[in-house]
Amino acid sequence: MLPVASLLILVPLIFAVVTFFTKTKDQAAGLGFLGSLVTLGLTLYAYLNFDSSTAAMQFYESVKWIPILGVNYSVGIDGISMPLILLNVLVIPLLILYSWKENREAPNRFYGLILTMQAAVIGVFVSLDFVVFYIFWELTLIPLFFIVNIWGGEKRTHASYKFFIYTHVASLVMLLGIFGLFYAALNQTGVATFDIRELITQFQFLQPGLMKDGIFLAILFGFLAKMPTFPFHSWLPEAYSEAPTAGSVLFILLKIGGYGLFRISLPMLPNTGNPHLMIMMLGLLGSVSIVYGALLALRQKDLKRMIAYSSLSHMGYVTLGAAGLVSLSVAGAMFQQFSHGLIMSILFMSAGAIQTSTGTRIINNLGGLAKKMPMLTVVMMVGFMASLGLPGLTGFIAEFLVLTFTFANLPVFVLIALLAIVITAGYHLWAMQRAMFGVYNEKLGDVRDINSLQVFSMATIALLVLYFGLNPSPVLDMMIKNSEAIVSLAAVLGV
Repeated sequence: MLPVASLLILVPLIFAVVTFFTKTKDQAAGLGFLGSLVTLGLTLYAYLNFDSSTAAMQFYESVKWIPILGVNYSVGIDGISMPLILLNVLVIPLLILYSWKENREAPNRFYGLILTMQAAVIGVFVSLDFVVFYIFWELTLIPLFFIVNIWGGEKRTHASYKFFIYTHVASLVMLLGIFGLFYAALNQTGVATFDIRELITQFQFLQPGLMKDGIFLAILFGFLAKMPTFPFHSWLPEAYSEAPTAGSVLFILLKIGGYGLFRISLPMLPNTGNPHLMIMMLGLLGSVSIVYGALLALRQKDLKRMIAYSSLSHMGYVTLGAAGLVSLSVAGAMFQQFSHGLIMSILFMSAGAIQTSTGTRIINNLGGLAKKMPMLTVVMMVGFMASLGLPGLTGFIAEFLVLTFTFANLPVFVLIALLAIVITAGYHLWAMQRAMFGVYNEKLGDVRDINSLQVFSMATIALLVLYFGLNPSPVLDMMIKNSEAIVSLAAVLGV
């Protein structure tokens, strides 16, 4: 069988390097698109050969790297990582098509960084060794920093440095937690290893106390800051809104924080000194993020900032569902990551198209765009309806599972989150009405609809939102198997 996990990292990385040496925009975009298609093909091969009936690790590879420290190059794919890899490889080629006709400086670097980002994110999703995991984790910072810093808006320098410093500091705290876990396990067993699954297993044998909970919280902090979750979200609005459209979509595909929550934090949680306190903390952070993000989205005048805060609100469902520690609440939280990536890609693409065509993102300065941009209006409406949780679309499936099955264990936090449903519907419908309908603002001049490549890209993602909303089983089934494994561990320990 093909070493799929390694190829999923290597192929976009090789194409990225070659893309950096291209001379024209079409060469760069074409090579970037080809690389993303090859990566998509490899993922489809893995998906078709993937067994959704088990939570076991598949496509496993392991090679000794630094034996004296117990560092191995170990990679594999399971039901936690496969849906996120699938999300990444589906959106990236469509994102390149969306950006193809845009005129920008140094297109070779632009498309090369997109592929570098893809390789780094997939690297995080397949890593089973903490050292390899952390290398790819930090590598994701580099392309995002340069994409915002070079091609971003007026405040791009501030936004890029704030993002880099804030999330890098959080990553260093996480690294301290990883080293703490490594040395604690080394003292316990006398065997040096950075294997993620082995260290999670050894965590349960550590003596309860400040050290044990400190390790858990340090690692968790790195994940919550990257997701981001309130109150570790302050880098989000500037980074999302100042990034070019492609950069905003790449931020949305950066699901490594939520992935770490399911891969590492939840399996560790039942073995902390006070697991019920940790669950309450996660539930509180999740519910507050949902309401807080929705309230901030409601008061935004900038369409892109509204979508950014909407993203914060929707990621709160991931934290809340994880805290529910019921199989279907955890599966719903995993599905929310997948759904959120598709929906927010449409919304940020829509905001980017509006800014390119009209020269503004200020909602009150728009109006009546449906008359001039009918194709964008249809696709954007699908995105907005999915984001507010309309039945039949992916957003409804995810939120329904999280709220319904988290209620059994955390009813108060679910009731708090329910307050955001009306607010979420309000800001989506209000923004859509003011920007796209009503009387056309003649000051906008000659506004053109999205081009054929953008129509294809956005419509394809919209169809995926509809397909997985009506038939979530192709990704949800594998999530359920892994969520059952996580929950069963907590049940055995009486959590």
